[in-house]
Amino acid sequence: MSALGITGIAVTSVAPVQRQVEPVLRQAAHDIRTPLASIVQCVDALLDLPDETNDRARSLFEMLKRNVLWMGQVLEGATAYRSAGTQDVELPTLLADVRALLTPLLEVRRQTLVIDSRPATLSIRAEHAGMARVVLNLIENASKYGPAGDVLRVMVRHRGSSTIVSVCDHGPGIRRSERRAVFSAFYRTPESRASGLPGSGLGLAVVRDFVKRHGGTVGVARIKGETRVWFCLPDQVEGEAR
Repeated sequence: MSALGITGIAVTSVAPVQRQVEPVLRQAAHDIRTPLASIVQCVDALLDLPDETNDRARSLFEMLKRNVLWMGQVLEGATAYRSAGTQDVELPTLLADVRALLTPLLEVRRQTLVIDSRPATLSIRAEHAGMARVVLNLIENASKYGPAGDVLRVMVRHRGSSTIVSVCDHGPGIRRSERRAVFSAFYRTPESRASGLPGSGLGLAVVRDFVKRHGGTVGVARIKGETRVWFCLPDQVEGEAR
């Protein structure tokens, strides 16, 4: 007997439609990231204009920015749970592509992003689009919470049979007691809520779920005034031969 939903319609009958919709939704989420980033950059530029007289316009721009960011993160959350298949991903190349996408945002904040990969060429086995979403989320967070003019760093290291990627900024950091909770969906620290910066609490949850699917781990550290949000992935995805 088929399981029944609240309306009495068999839940199993939704599966074929879901299979058709999911690839479209995934592609839409991927395609919409660039225009969303451009809109946010434009809103940031408008908010930085020196005219302080039109408070109503500024409040509308802030509302627009919050909703644009929310739209992007909801799309990420909706598309994060299905595997599109693993492949060899050249990490330094992927990171350079993500840096190019985020250049307008970094320029507005006068920030620099340095990619430090050792070895210089390093390939891992992962979902390409998911990996791009993960590093994009981490760099966006570092930019948002790092100070204007900050030098952000992405460090890639190969240790034993694993690859560790750390995204670093010089912002206020995350309290030790919050470092597990920040990877839960919709969770925001009291400091991030009080800051007035927009956010839904989905970004790090997407990171955690992607890394967990690939048999890896995530974490946060504070080292010499630098906040590092990191993930570690094994060289081989469980159940798949290289």
